[in-house]
Amino acid sequence: MIKLIASDMDGTLIRSDHKISEKNRAAIKAAQQKGIEFIITTGRSYEDAFPQVQTAGIECNYLVMNGSELRNHHGEIIQSLYLTEALVRRIVSELEQENMFVELYTTGGTFSPSDVEAKKWAVATKINNFHPEISLESAYETAHEHFLYQEIHSIDSLDDIFENDYFVGKIISFSPDQEKIAKIKERLTVKYPVNATGSFAINLEVTNPLADKGQAIKKYAKEKGISLSEIMTIGDSYNDLGMLDSSFGYTVAMANAIKEVKECAKYRTDSNDEDGVGKAIERFVQIK
Repeated sequence: MIKLIASDMDGTLIRSDHKISEKNRAAIKAAQQKGIEFIITTGRSYEDAFPQVQTAGIECNYLVMNGSELRNHHGEIIQSLYLTEALVRRIVSELEQENMFVELYTTGGTFSPSDVEAKKWAVATKINNFHPEISLESAYETAHEHFLYQEIHSIDSLDDIFENDYFVGKIISFSPDQEKIAKIKERLTVKYPVNATGSFAINLEVTNPLADKGQAIKKYAKEKGISLSEIMTIGDSYNDLGMLDSSFGYTVAMANAIKEVKECAKYRTDSNDEDGVGKAIERFVQIK
């Protein structure tokens, strides 16, 4: 019997138009009505994740920034695993030496010490990744108008973060050069006590070494008295691999998932544009 459903957002619960479908919403609500808990597990910050979930009328807890924070349905921080200031400064410096765009998710918002051009190209890379029909060059031309661009606050230095006593939950970088991203992930993991992963091949996500979706769900379930065999997890990308290991009872890969996720998960469902989450819940929870 399933007692907890943990779902990723981008490429999983969220469609390509950045909305949660009615079928997905209805399935989640039906599962909750049966006493099954639903929790969001995402690489996003809480501030970025909450609006779309709230708009769909879903009330739940959140494991955000790959497990760096556990928030309740009111948005209150229940648990946290942040990066130390010294580690943030060293990693950011190294990324800047590689001419990489740097974005930081903090307790005070999302910030970037990178220049405007780097910021525009990073947002263009995100847009192109979600919408391949839009070329990188075209996305760059309108990047400054996109909400992803406007959500990032520019800062002169990291002092603007730490002097305000903000904590850093995740460091992010983007590049269309997937090979470069892969090499940096590997190097940082070896060089520093961090977890270096990504939502996509074009991005890097650096968190506290204990901030892993799989470990975060296990800790959450233990405190709730839920057996791992009673947990259903759903994902599509690299940062979902930890929550798709065989210790969980029902691990589900989206049809649009990367190869590694499909190989790791026990089951498959339809894509994020075909109500894959809702269909998986209907299949295993038997809400109909």
